[in-house]
Amino acid sequence: MKLSINKTTGKSIKLTSWKSPSDPSVGNFSCSTVERLHILEVFIWNETRPCWRSGPWNGKVFTGIQKMKLVYTNTFQDGDDGEGNNVIFYTKPNDKELIIYHLNSQRIVEETWWNDQKKEMKVTWKSRNAECDVYGLCGEFASCNSLSSPVCSCLTGFEPRNTREWNRNNWTGGCVRKRPLHCKRVSNKTTSRKEDEFLKLQMVKVPDFAEGLAVTPDTCRILCLENCSCVAYSHHDVIGCMSWTGNLLDIQQFQIGGLDLYVRVSDLGGILLFVKAFETYIIGH
Repeated sequence: MKLSINKTTGKSIKLTSWKSPSDPSVGNFSCSTVERLHILEVFIWNETRPCWRSGPWNGKVFTGIQKMKLVYTNTFQDGDDGEGNNVIFYTKPNDKELIIYHLNSQRIVEETWWNDQKKEMKVTWKSRNAECDVYGLCGEFASCNSLSSPVCSCLTGFEPRNTREWNRNNWTGGCVRKRPLHCKRVSNKTTSRKEDEFLKLQMVKVPDFAEGLAVTPDTCRILCLENCSCVAYSHHDVIGCMSWTGNLLDIQQFQIGGLDLYVRVSDLGGILLFVKAFETYIIGH
């Protein structure tokens, strides 16, 4: 499999779907690489609307796909073909294996391997295995966890924008901040000398629309803190500094892999005390 995008023209090599299992004409879905603000990812699109996202590429795996951390290290590679094309391609471990990547008419990429013993093709991976694999399912400032019920929850320090719809499992409205950031209060000329803090979320698929910058973790934090529009940051040794100035969208909680995400909040101490008190209440009842 080979996907590429030209950094100058934007022209890409991509997968396209059939219209239906019985109609091989070109359908509405496509799978392509996207590089915006120095962050490389793979998307599945319904025409121009995203359906699924791989998370940032770290040079070995896509950080938004849990299984890749265990199975696919050193099999996917990236590079520049010398003609301005940024390329992602799969390399076979040996000549005896046959692997096919296919985008079906249900907007799902499937990986199939040839089983030589059974003489048949076997599906070994799908881009969509659970609700949380749907792009932006939980809306803004929310996280999706396939092991939770319901799967969507607001980030700590946030609450549903529309509680009534949220309780009906309609999460598209997302969440909003409970308390304004200190830097916003200062910019609004109210008295405040406190500094915003960062709440650490571990092992997550980081949000879409990251801005990339090659700086150290400490500098990454400082740059975000000094910019009141910066609502979160993350750092990876290979990817570098990622920061977000818009609403955080398409966060997924993992059990393995992923990245650490630092979300800007106004009162980390108060939030953590509330969480601890709530957990103690739950355990006691």
